[in-house]
Amino acid sequence: MFEKIMKQQIMNRVLYALIPIVIFSVYLFGLRVLAVVAIANLAAYLTEWLFVRKKQAGKVSMAAFVTGSLVALTLPPTIPLWISALAAVVSICFGKMVFGGFGTNLFNPAILGRTFVYISFPNQMTISWVKPYLFSDFPGGLLRWQANPAMQTGATILNNYRATSTALHSFTDAFVGFIPGSIGETSALLIILAGIYLILSKTAKWQPMLATLLSVVIFSFIFYPQMNPLYFLISGGAMFGIVFMVTDPISSPKGKIAIWIYGLLIGFLTVFIRRYALFAEGFMFALLLTNAFMPLIEYGLEKVGVK
Repeated sequence: MFEKIMKQQIMNRVLYALIPIVIFSVYLFGLRVLAVVAIANLAAYLTEWLFVRKKQAGKVSMAAFVTGSLVALTLPPTIPLWISALAAVVSICFGKMVFGGFGTNLFNPAILGRTFVYISFPNQMTISWVKPYLFSDFPGGLLRWQANPAMQTGATILNNYRATSTALHSFTDAFVGFIPGSIGETSALLIILAGIYLILSKTAKWQPMLATLLSVVIFSFIFYPQMNPLYFLISGGAMFGIVFMVTDPISSPKGKIAIWIYGLLIGFLTVFIRRYALFAEGFMFALLLTNAFMPLIEYGLEKVGVK
């Protein structure tokens, strides 16, 4: 069963880009991070295998492992392992296979799975977070299963800012990654380096990254004029989503103008939802909404002769 895997070099390069992020996350939060990622990948593989096992090729795509890894990295370090598995199952089943399998999905599978568990299990997804180990604590979580219960906290950058309108951490700590947050979303530095690698290796396009990034910065300045828009950009899952989710070659638009509209909408909706909605993290809802509307927008652009 595990021999039937479809080789996809592009997907392999995405996994390579995630390796430094995973290692740093283990240092920050403990070896349990590896269990969360492994369980999600196993669940993603088995779910796709159940759908393709009777087909002629019967091979699971490497994209299943990309989806499993991405959805796992968007979860809190304290997440129960069964929720990690469930997120991966929903990602593959309802984010990809119900649309016909690899290459036919309307929505980004990983963000769909993450949104499902975010709404279904708000306590596990939004209440309990872990303070990361600092360099002075070396080897940090590399030799620990998980953080000490004393390191539990309910505060993240976005939650604190919505409540008090003040920055909870310094810009440097937020940029490097020494902040509470989801497993793979804390270090903007490593995410940016991963994005550069994906662009240089021609694995992902730079246009949707730049369009979304600029949109988040501009609308953050408009809706939060008293706050550094760059600080807001590296808070929450926006940066991780810009590099690894927005650039999904299947669910993102193909036309040049459509790509910029795509990024503009995601950025606007991300900040708008963060500002006015109940949930602090707006990126996942923004991406799903934009995924839903882009076929109609592309159709309209095609009708007026714009590509």
